[in-house]
Amino acid sequence: MFTKNLILAASLSAVLFSNSANAVIGPIKITLNPTEVSSNYFNELDTMAPFSSEVYTVDDIKASKSSNVYDFLTQNTSLTLAPSSGNRFSQKIATRGYGLTNGYQNIVITLNGRRLNNIDDSSQEINAININSIEKIEITKGSGSVIYGDNAMAGVINIYTIRGAETKTSTSMGNYGLQDRAISFGLFEDNFNLNASIDSLDHGGYGSDDPLGNKDKGDQSNANLGLGYLFNNGTDIQFNYSKNRVNNRYPNWVTKAQFDIDPGNDSSTKVRTNREASSSTIGFKLTTPINDSLEVSFDASKISKYSRNRYNSSGVYGSWSRNDYDYSSNDLILSYNNGNLKIDSGIKLFKGSRRGSSHTMDKDNVGIFSQAQLSRNNSIFSIGVRKETIDYDYKPVSSSVTQKTKETKANAFDIGFNTRLNHNTTIFTNYNQAFQAPSVDKFFSYSPSGYIFNGFMETPKSKTINVGLNYLTDNSKTKVTLFRSNLTNEMYFYSPGYPNNKNTNLDKSHKQGLELQNKYNVNSKLSTNINYAYTIAKVDSENEASGAYNGKINPMTSKHNISASAIYSLSDKANMTLTQKFRSSGFGAEDWSNSATQKQMAYNSTDFNFSYTTDKELEFNFDVKNLFDNSYGTVLRDDVIYPASFTRNITLSLSRKF
Repeated sequence: MFTKNLILAASLSAVLFSNSANAVIGPIKITLNPTEVSSNYFNELDTMAPFSSEVYTVDDIKASKSSNVYDFLTQNTSLTLAPSSGNRFSQKIATRGYGLTNGYQNIVITLNGRRLNNIDDSSQEINAININSIEKIEITKGSGSVIYGDNAMAGVINIYTIRGAETKTSTSMGNYGLQDRAISFGLFEDNFNLNASIDSLDHGGYGSDDPLGNKDKGDQSNANLGLGYLFNNGTDIQFNYSKNRVNNRYPNWVTKAQFDIDPGNDSSTKVRTNREASSSTIGFKLTTPINDSLEVSFDASKISKYSRNRYNSSGVYGSWSRNDYDYSSNDLILSYNNGNLKIDSGIKLFKGSRRGSSHTMDKDNVGIFSQAQLSRNNSIFSIGVRKETIDYDYKPVSSSVTQKTKETKANAFDIGFNTRLNHNTTIFTNYNQAFQAPSVDKFFSYSPSGYIFNGFMETPKSKTINVGLNYLTDNSKTKVTLFRSNLTNEMYFYSPGYPNNKNTNLDKSHKQGLELQNKYNVNSKLSTNINYAYTIAKVDSENEASGAYNGKINPMTSKHNISASAIYSLSDKANMTLTQKFRSSGFGAEDWSNSATQKQMAYNSTDFNFSYTTDKELEFNFDVKNLFDNSYGTVLRDDVIYPASFTRNITLSLSRKF
């Protein structure tokens, strides 16, 4: 099927290219020029950065015609995404061989510099971010631990929104009861900026009815408000508030036989998992210059949210299981900039608390860092160090269970170099040390009587080296990176069978690979984007299972990951986009011995978009996702498969700018 899809894409591109000679249209907006990277505070161009990066501008995002953030990251980047246990509203994100099981815990995701990672095993939820409000997405791979500390072993995804976003309304309708409505207002005048947006999404479900008549349906609503003012002395004040609510049902696991017959039917005896969640975020940021060389910034935010679930219990719903969360962050950064020398130093404080019915778990992080960057001629040198303390506090409700606390200390280090060989070519190398303090759920295992505290785990650590090249011409932009990561105490779920299952640490493991990205403007009508990652992730040594995992491939990792897209302008008002995403097969989430009968299936999806703009105000889009109706699910073990994608989805949308 993958071969057939590639042949179709190549054939379409050839036809489009052969018919383009007589038309003269302005360049398609695929960003080729060097783009400023903000995630490490130094704001150098991405082609001069002393680390590996993928950068997508607002023009790249608009050109992709993606309807949400998850779709964009899935179809256009080197990242790996999949619904969390079948939940399309909450997806896991991984990269560089860390796997879809725990990979999302090895990468930091920020929104305008603020962490979205959770203290437990729930994944970062970015579904609340309106894709039309995004100004830039920066993906830093194998680096970022000095600035962001905990969890940044694979890297960092930084999402930045637009100040004073455009005023726009949009509505979408699709099969399976999809309805999506959004309105945004933006103002950027003189020194004042204001943006506000409201959006809501409903879908009727992709699978069959459960015993209670419910499909895997869901609805979501988001509201965002941001305002700021820039004073004449350079002081910048920004305030933002957001609220998100989601209520959805998602599939239970099915057997291989059930999946092959109908992935959307998770049997007539199980009701679908029901999840309700709500969150609110309030943030304040102040940046002010002290003198011509010094600047200080203070960023504070508070997140309050809850999540509750009810699961199948003999064909009916069991009782709700609820957790409440309170997160607070306070970052103080001092920046020095004097010609060729830049220094950033600061302290970052994070306090996280989760309250459940039986206990409260706290995870508090205090990180102190300093980094310097020196530019000389056509070269950039950077070095940075971070020290972080992580405190855990387990407070059971029952007085018969002992309160438990632990303090962990960890360090991060990063050194990098980039130099220009000629007008078109730069090369870089980077060495990074990072760590991942375990989530609070890693200390527990499940039993029929409830969760059992198993003790605190070791902190995983990584050492990564990157070597890369950037090549830029008037028509193309190419990035190539080779990497190797050596890990100690990588976390995994050891599952020889109940009651011996537990979260524990691998003794030693490694990941290595090649990453290639190429953007190419063929002519004024046609542009292409190819993103390929070849990755090997292996266990070097592990004492569990008597060494049976030694030399084995990490579960839920793909050796080959490719995204390919072509954008063609039929006229100055009409465009077509064809996107192909493929991930090769691997091993199921619990198959550390690589011996299970059933493997993790490959992911294969082709998307098509046609857009027509009547003028600068009105745009029509026709989308087909998963054009060839391929089925995909995540495999836990033999005959335990969570359906994730198994339908062809068609959407019509209309938007207008004012």
